[in-house]
Amino acid sequence: MGANSPGRRVEPVRRLPELDHWTGMWVAIKDGVVIAAAPTSRELVMQVRSKGEPAKGAVAQFVPAMSDEIVIGVG
Repeated sequence: MGANSPGRRVEPVRRLPELDHWTGMWVAIKDGVVIAAAPTSRELVMQVRSKGEPAKGAVAQFVPAMSDEIVIGVG
């Protein structure tokens, strides 16, 4: 199924309003709380690793501007 072929449409995931403060940043979220934030994913990984065991299980996410249509999350 190609990008322009008819088929299943994936609805975008809306960004949580709590993340408005972090627009343009990579954040690590654990239990609904931002535990680290950085301008690049590489810097975020370094911050999360430095927190050790308490950060285990955090999910990394880029916080786009509300006008952007793509949300990227990794975990």
